[in-house]
Amino acid sequence: MDREQFMKRCYELAIRAGKKGFDTFGAVLVHNGEILEEAENTADWSKGIFGHAEFNLVHQCANRYPDAVLKESTLYTSCAPCERCLCAIASLGVENVVFGVSYEAFSQLTPGDAVPVDREGLLQKLGIRMKLTGPVLEEEGMHVFEWWGGEYRPLEELIAEMAEVKAKNRNQAGLPQEEENHGPLSDH
Repeated sequence: MDREQFMKRCYELAIRAGKKGFDTFGAVLVHNGEILEEAENTADWSKGIFGHAEFNLVHQCANRYPDAVLKESTLYTSCAPCERCLCAIASLGVENVVFGVSYEAFSQLTPGDAVPVDREGLLQKLGIRMKLTGPVLEEEGMHVFEWWGGEYRPLEELIAEMAEVKAKNRNQAGLPQEEENHGPLSDH
């Protein structure tokens, strides 16, 4: 299997999580071209359960694989990992992370805009080696979010809805409105 096939598996897991009513994220751990473990999102914010796919994957792998295997492995995730998940991945000793959807593209679906942060640099200052690679099959990955929360909704509708929320938030904060830009998928 190659990295695109591993990413497609992450997308399958993400859709499966979405169809169960969870947020649409999936992750796999790969060593020597073979998937060792896979996980999907099980977060339940109403119960205070974090449950991100990467975090769940880390828990599955902890105390199960030798450090050398984890260091040689690559964690694939459907979306660039949040900071909490990055720290969990780092605690496992995995040094290579490949993500599908970038922080910038994902921010089209969140109330806030992506904040450029040198995550690799921050981790390096803490003595943690980690290489973040991506995006991989980003357009395909964005469509995974159509299953967010268990109900299919077209991506364009989700992006437009969030653009309205962002405009309203900017207006309420007295900030100037940004030009209409829906990121890397605006021409689709």
